[in-house]
Amino acid sequence: MTIDRLLGGIFALFGIFLLAYAIPANVQTVPGLLVFPNPALFPQIAAGLLILLGVLQMVLVKTRSELPGGKKLGLFAAAAAATLVAMLLIDELSYLPVSIGLMAAVCLITGERRPLWLGVVIVVLPVGTWLLFEQVLQRPLP
Repeated sequence: MTIDRLLGGIFALFGIFLLAYAIPANVQTVPGLLVFPNPALFPQIAAGLLILLGVLQMVLVKTRSELPGGKKLGLFAAAAAATLVAMLLIDELSYLPVSIGLMAAVCLITGERRPLWLGVVIVVLPVGTWLLFEQVLQRPLP
């Protein structure tokens, strides 16, 4: 079994965990038949994509990947640490400043240098997400 297949399986299992336990336990549904969008809709779509893409990666992979080296594992650990810090700060500082900071940290960690892409990832993506959920769909973000 290759690393790619193993990771695909892990992502598929995580998606199943989200659909079966995490989303129902942490997302309140709104009573009524015609409530759109239900607050659980987007997390369920994301979990479904994790399952679908994980299974596709398990089935369609044709390469034989090896374990990443120490540098890549260090970068992964730094990105995971930045995500953990963001998770801890989001209740205190709100979504927008924390998500912009997280995107900047991830771009710095990954060594991204393209100015247009930096602007899109650091500013447009978090602000666009905030506008979609808070303003258009009227669903609160943390």
